[in-house]
Amino acid sequence: MKKNSMLQVNHTNCSSTGELLDHSLDTVEFYGFNPLEVTLKQHKPARALKPKATPSFVIPLERKLATLTKSLVAHGLHRGATPQCTYQLENGGTKVASLSLHVVGSTSAIAEGMVLATLTNIARENGLRDYIVHINSVGDKESSARYIRELTTYLRTHLNDLPGYARDEMQSGNIVRAFTKLAEKQHELAGEAPNPMEYLNDESRAHLRNVLEYTENMGIPYELNPTILGSSDCWQHTLFELRIPDDGGNHITFARGGRHDSLAQKTFRVELPVVSVVIEHEIRGRTKPKRRMRVDPKFFFAQLGPQAKMKSFSVLEHLKTSGVPIAQQVALESIGDQLQDAETRSVPYTVIMGHKEALEDTAIVRNMHDRSQVVVTLAQLPGYLKRLKV
Repeated sequence: MKKNSMLQVNHTNCSSTGELLDHSLDTVEFYGFNPLEVTLKQHKPARALKPKATPSFVIPLERKLATLTKSLVAHGLHRGATPQCTYQLENGGTKVASLSLHVVGSTSAIAEGMVLATLTNIARENGLRDYIVHINSVGDKESSARYIRELTTYLRTHLNDLPGYARDEMQSGNIVRAFTKLAEKQHELAGEAPNPMEYLNDESRAHLRNVLEYTENMGIPYELNPTILGSSDCWQHTLFELRIPDDGGNHITFARGGRHDSLAQKTFRVELPVVSVVIEHEIRGRTKPKRRMRVDPKFFFAQLGPQAKMKSFSVLEHLKTSGVPIAQQVALESIGDQLQDAETRSVPYTVIMGHKEALEDTAIVRNMHDRSQVVVTLAQLPGYLKRLKV
């Protein structure tokens, strides 16, 4: 099946690029993503960096993410203790632009959950319904190296059967690029190649399982797809694509992304976990989003425990659909850190979900002024919050 690489405006319910971005940024900002330039200004000024090594690249997206990684490290985000959610708008020319989302500083699968929740909401807000998220995992460095060895052996065994374009990549040492080209051409050797998910160690398998649990809890349709690959100098654990069908029986790749922790390790020898997704879209009609007036939400959502964390995104989506603006720091593990953030924001009310509340489909609504609180069912939560005087 042929893959198109850009979202066109006529595939959506929008009349222009600007309208598409209006819908998208409403969702992005609801989930707590800030513009990249704002995020960078909150940290130290950029310093000159000397790369320790030059990573290899397999797909064009990796170069874009390498530029981002350099900027994040230059501003010292690898020293930050608090995960950051940020987005970037880029105009790539007269026909193509992009919107990218990044969760920086979290090794937890919650980072993939945050990106996938936002991404699929963007798809729905722009009228895209029949999407499927294709997910692969190459695991950590150990798992990825084991898979690459097996893939190399497999391709070398079939070297005489490879088409010229793949054989040339093999001879240049570009094992993953050779396989990627086979997969794009739907060559039969790609279908029989080793599956990277079969070489995951216990830790990597647990990470993938957590990503899939978030995906399933949000009701996101997905398929496991071992052909979604990239350079091992870039990716760790999760890679994904969001695809939608087109009218010709093919599909459009609406977005590409994954966890690219390896870029900072390879290039600058620092630990900087990042999950990113990039949406490339057509430029048509009005090109810029409308000027945005940011309003500080009067409610803050905090969660405690794995059950509550898994349910967080469905609660947030329920509130979004009901028109209740609410801040959150779902990527933070500590309930204390979350409540401290709520205090810093001076919100009148905090919505708290722990293990018990997650099991009972309830939430605690706490008055941050007098510390009084009440338990409310999730079904009644939007209406209850709207009736509060804030």
